Amino acid sequence: MYLSRIALDEEMRETTQLLSSPHFIHGAVERSFDGMKERNLWRIDRLKGMLYLLVLSKKEPNFEHIFKKHGIKNSDPKWETVDYSLLLNRIEVGQEWSFRLCANPVVGSMAEKNNVLRRGKIYAHVTHEQQKKWLIERAKKNGFLLQNEKFDVVETNWRIFKKDHHIKNMVKIKTVTFEGELIIEDIGLFINALRNGIGKAKAYGCGLITIAKPKKHEQ
Repeated sequence: MYLSRIALDEEMRETTQLLSSPHFIHGAVERSFDGMKERNLWRIDRLKGMLYLLVLSKKEPNFEHIFKKHGIKNSDPKWETVDYSLLLNRIEVGQEWSFRLCANPVVGSMAEKNNVLRRGKIYAHVTHEQQKKWLIERAKKNGFLLQNEKFDVVETNWRIFKKDHHIKNMVKIKTVTFEGELIIEDIGLFINALRNGIGKAKAYGCGLITIAKPKKHEQ
């Protein structure tokens, strides 16, 4: 697998248009790969004043079309790609890592069950307490442990956009960015979470969890 990022020029009108809809970004990401379409995780990140498109994929991407329309023209290299297996091979039980996750915390209400889809109506968690509880509940299933005081919600947004040209196909999702520290409990489950993401709305910039060694552990 590959983890890639490309810096975006926020002053360009084309970039403003791209960022206006997760559907547009999803399309740009999909056009970065040849052959059969596969589900690739992506996220928009801000780091040290720079805005990046971050993508996790099975195949190495070609971001040339994104660079031409949205990239910072004096960037060298144009984008960065690393072999993700180098990180996955370092995962061990008991390790502590800093993490960042943009997710779509939701809950289903079976009291309002959709008889066609055979599932409950989906509601977004709106308070920080609800959102943190949502992630704590999913941590165990994904091979890691969270302590309430060691992570937090750092950003929330409502994203409302059209999936196509029909106004009736409007999509509304709540995105929540978490940051903090986690402890690995199960290698297999955790690597699966890194590879495949956590939660819903993965096509729209949610689910990708990334990790780094806490600063206190850096030499």
